[in-house]
Formats: sequence, structure tokens, C-alpha cells
Amino acid sequence: MSKSSVTFNRWNSITKSTWSFQVFNKYNDELNDMTWAQTGASKSIYKNLGLFGAKWTDPASKYFEFDVPKGEEAFLDLQSWSNSFNNFHNWVNLNSLMAISSNLETYIATVVSLALESNPGILFDSPKSIDGVVLLKKGAKKSDFNQNIITSITKGDWNSRVNAYRKTFGDTTSVNNFKIGDLEKIRNLRNKVGHAFGRDIDGSRNHEVKEILTIESLSDAKLKKYQKLIWLTAKSIDVDLLNNHIGEFQAISFYHRLFESIRKDIHQSERAIILKKKLGGFGDTVGKEFCKGLVKYYEEI
Repeated sequence: MSKSSVTFNRWNSITKSTWSFQVFNKYNDELNDMTWAQTGASKSIYKNLGLFGAKWTDPASKYFEFDVPKGEEAFLDLQSWSNSFNNFHNWVNLNSLMAISSNLETYIATVVSLALESNPGILFDSPKSIDGVVLLKKGAKKSDFNQNIITSITKGDWNSRVNAYRKTFGDTTSVNNFKIGDLEKIRNLRNKVGHAFGRDIDGSRNHEVKEILTIESLSDAKLKKYQKLIWLTAKSIDVDLLNNHIGEFQAISFYHRLFESIRKDIHQSERAIILKKKLGGFGDTVGKEFCKGLVKYYEEI
């Protein structure tokens, strides 16, 4: 079926993912580009050093320029430089994991908020008994209770997060597929990077020592594994909430914001064309019939 003939259905989305998940992916793609650009540059550097016949005992300044006072060496030798460079690569991996882990939490907070606003009846064990569009049109204030739920699903260890998710949205397939053990490893490692330079947090707060702890190690392979796990976790949540609680609420919310600026003396079908063009500006190729149905639904509800 062509998109031009697809009709509007409040609870069935014509897209396979929420806008929130699409933004989540864009941030991850941007980070991937930066991370692997650095990885590629690293491989080329060592390849060129080999072509130059470099030795570990050579001065690092023989191959690199450093912004240090004239006559001083930034490193003892090339081996010393290489050790620091490899440590930097590990640091990049650790911070990349912290970034994508934070991105996951931001995504979950966003999509859970969206689901609760779309289907507020879920809070009373009565899903879809209240259409969030009605509250949206009436300008209802966002509930502090919603924020408490979002916090319970995005903070604390992953066992407590999953329990909070189950309590709100039920014992769904997406939750049962969570790899809680690995997600907990990611959370702990993320906290070490964010609070203790990638070291054990309790050990770093010991005031009776003068030496620093050994930094955690994160290989490229393990980073890729964790990246995939984080993506799969977000995807499973997205499928669950989009299909069961969100539907077309995002598109309706977009029209809600657009509605105030559209002339009311034109035909409803003309307002649908305006909506179609606006959505098309984001790359969403929705058809005229879909937009007409959405406009009619919103304006008559």
C-alpha cells in the first residue's frame, strides 16, 4: 500500500519508530562518526611510524610536534608517547560509553513522558480510556506524578528501573528481554567515568592515599558490544510504547502546536495540506489522506 493511500488511525503509527528514537539514533550516529574517525587516525599513525622505521627509543619529537618550551621533550621517548596515546584512546572509549549511556537515559525519559501524556489512563489501569489529545487541547498541566514515574525508570540500578517500568506499563516482552546484568555493568562503568576519572568511586574517595587507582579498560570490541546492547534496549522500549501507548500522538502534538498559526477561515483540507508540507520538511513522506484524517480527528475531538 502506498503512503498516499494510508489513512489516519489514532492508536496505530504509520512509522516504525517514535521521533524520540530517531533523535536518539542521530546523536549516536554523530558520536560514532567522531569515535571511529579517531580510531582510523590512530591506525594510520602507527602504520606511518612503521614506514618511517621508528624505534621505541627514538625521541617522540622526531615524529610529532608538541607545544612545549624549546629544547624540552614532551615525552621521554616514542614508547612513552605511545603509552599515553593508547591511554587516550581508552579514555575516548570510556567517555563514548558514558555519552551513549546518558543518551539512553535521555531517550527513555522522553519516550516514557510521551507515552504517559498520550495514554494517561494507564496510570489508573485503564489504558486508552482517556485520550491524551483531549488533555493536550485543554492545556492540562503536566503531572508531577508523571515526573516521579520517569525518575523511577531512569534512575537507580537496572533492577529497580525495570520494576518501575513493569509497574507502569505491564510485564511486556521488551522488559523481559532486557539484559539487566550487562546494563548494570554499563551503569557502574558510566558512573566511574563521570565521578572518578574512570576509577573505582569508593577507592577514589579514600583520603589516606597519595597514589591514583588504575583506570578501567574498555576495548573497541567491548564498546561495540555495549553500543549494540544500548540500541537494542532503546529499540525494544520504543516498539512497546509506540504500538501500545503512543500511536500517532507525536504527529497530533505537532499539529496542535501548528494549529494556532494556521488560518481558520480556510477549508479543513487546506489545513491538512499545510500539515503535510510541514511534516515533509522533516523528511516524513505522509500522504494527503493521512493528514486529512489527523486534522479532522484533532479538530473534532
